[in-house]
Amino acid sequence: MLRESGKLPTETDVLVLGSGIAGHCAALAAAEAGAEVLLLEKSSQPGGSSAIAGGAFVFCGTEEQAAAGQKDSLDALRQDLLESGKNQNNPELIERFLDSQLETYTFLKRHGVKFELHVVPEPAISRAHVTGTGRAITVLHMAVQAEPRIHYASKSPGIRLHRSTRSGRVEGAAVLFGDQETFIQTRGGVILATGGFSRSRELLQTYAPELVSAVKHGGIANTGDGLMMASDLGAGHADLGYVSGSFGGGIRNYPHNEAKADEIPPLLFSFLEGGIMVNKHGVRFVNEGQSYKALSNIGMAQPEGIGFQIFDDRLMQRSHQDTSVNNYREALLAGYIQSSDSIAGLASLMGIDPMVLQRTLDEYNRHAAKGGDPEFGRAINLFPIDQPPYYIAATGNALTSTYGGITTDGDMAVLDWFGAPIEGVFAAGEVVGGFHGAGYYSASSLSSSATFGRIAGVNAAGAMT
Repeated sequence: MLRESGKLPTETDVLVLGSGIAGHCAALAAAEAGAEVLLLEKSSQPGGSSAIAGGAFVFCGTEEQAAAGQKDSLDALRQDLLESGKNQNNPELIERFLDSQLETYTFLKRHGVKFELHVVPEPAISRAHVTGTGRAITVLHMAVQAEPRIHYASKSPGIRLHRSTRSGRVEGAAVLFGDQETFIQTRGGVILATGGFSRSRELLQTYAPELVSAVKHGGIANTGDGLMMASDLGAGHADLGYVSGSFGGGIRNYPHNEAKADEIPPLLFSFLEGGIMVNKHGVRFVNEGQSYKALSNIGMAQPEGIGFQIFDDRLMQRSHQDTSVNNYREALLAGYIQSSDSIAGLASLMGIDPMVLQRTLDEYNRHAAKGGDPEFGRAINLFPIDQPPYYIAATGNALTSTYGGITTDGDMAVLDWFGAPIEGVFAAGEVVGGFHGAGYYSASSLSSSATFGRIAGVNAAGAMT
């Protein structure tokens, strides 16, 4: 495997492993605090899962919210985070996020990230500040390259953390660089921002065996490196029992599947915007107006674990752009969505009984036109699917992120099983467990990763010996 060539510093103040949103924010914050920083990325390109995510950040109290007349509060955001996490969230991480999220918003804007508020119908509160897929990473990486205190290298994965036999403090890490193992000594600390383990069959088999065959959407280098390195030192674990999929991962050219090992399929949630879902028998099986997380287990229980999303031209005209989520036009061109001028034509494309599918659509449309759904009780985005051409997408459970991992305190210091800090090592991003709890509040991943990355960077710089 080709790796980075040249020279790598053998010592630094702060070593950041992983260059997603958490790693970039950690590196920039540490450098601004006066530290020399070495930022290493395992793959050939920066960004990881952050570069392919939808690009939305949850923030409260922003200029964009004020301009849109949105009334929000930290108490309301706290309630929503805890409700989505079924009150299994780590209170210390929730409070640290709430206290620091607005500073992170300002930090990101100062570094050139531009936000646009995604306004949703009342009574819901509009908090998702969109940037477009990959845009925040692109801007932050330019800031990293312009910062003289930060040295960046790609194709340089961390292998193992090293602990001083005398003090017990983590004093550096072994990394692979140029096909050689190199030890990097740190004066402040190592920050693990290595992402989750959605691409590790072994770790999925251990923590979430039901998702081993799920459509993989996370960063291709997300194989749990940070989780394993920290666990080797006795780090505690949190939320690993709550790893779940998101129903809506595109399956290309179904039924002639052509998935590749490193493929990153689109996320298609047309059912949240007015489409419906049927199984291989051509019948609906759920109230589609639920979150993609809530639909995960229901979708997996269908024949072959596949749900067929069906919508019409009305929804195609609302195709999202510059994002990996609900970009219907791009998915159509790539073979994840197929089209026909008739419902029977859609059925033939997917091997579904055309008479059954037509009957399903006729019944749904008849009730939707009257504003009801007696079969499943759908009440959100309920309208007939009757404007050709029609579209169908075979979708399955997608594993976008694992959102469970090692334990930290509010300063992002990694804790052992007994709750004591493992000196010299910090963590942020998807590798950390505890913030999301037993669920996921939409668009909170990028904002929490950026916030905790910034906190980890400041504290690692402050720990310089």
